[in-house]
Amino acid sequence: MGARLEALLELQDIELQIVDIRRQLAVKERRVRDQAGKLSALQASNEAARHEIQRSQAEFDELDVDIKGRSAHISRLREHLNTVRTNKEYAVVLAQMNNEKADVSRLESRALEMMERVEARKQLLAEQRAQEQAEQAKLDERTAELEQARQSFGPRLSQLERQREAAAAKIDAEALALFRRLSERYDGEIMAEVVRPSPRRDEFVCAGCNMALRTEVANALRIRDEILTCKNCGRILYLRNEA
Repeated sequence: MGARLEALLELQDIELQIVDIRRQLAVKERRVRDQAGKLSALQASNEAARHEIQRSQAEFDELDVDIKGRSAHISRLREHLNTVRTNKEYAVVLAQMNNEKADVSRLESRALEMMERVEARKQLLAEQRAQEQAEQAKLDERTAELEQARQSFGPRLSQLERQREAAAAKIDAEALALFRRLSERYDGEIMAEVVRPSPRRDEFVCAGCNMALRTEVANALRIRDEILTCKNCGRILYLRNEA
């Protein structure tokens, strides 16, 4: 193998290490984003539930005021019964009082149902608040893991990037441009070894995609330090020095 392909292999080795570190960081960043989204959705749901409880409580308070007002009116009607002078007037006042009592009974039943719903919602919200705290703790944990990973990988990543720059300086512009295009396509796995599946046969395949290669390709790599690519996957081919 010539110096040109050796330099490309060196650069690929560095590139793969960088890709691996960035992949690990990306996984942790995605976990933080996912958890933040989950927590945000739960917080929005809890906030909506809190507003609904406030609305229901306000409605209950209005109903309670109405019940108290009607109850006071019933008390006044009862007192008025003691002052009426005719049976007709007594019957009118009594009918009004009975109607108010019926209305109060109906409103009290409604108020009880409403209060039960409010209490059930409060209990559910309390459970969701506890879940929110648990999800917040999980987000804090994942964020801390991400920051720890960044601090851990940071110096190594900076070192590798310097090594990549130095290795890239050994490669001509045309080959480097091809290398970078393939790196974006294959996440750093730019090169593919030419392998011989059977030592008894003069047959070769690309290790990157397992497609058969012409014998002329292997022969060219044996004698020339040039860049040849797989016609199928496009990776840069290389052949290790044969014993």
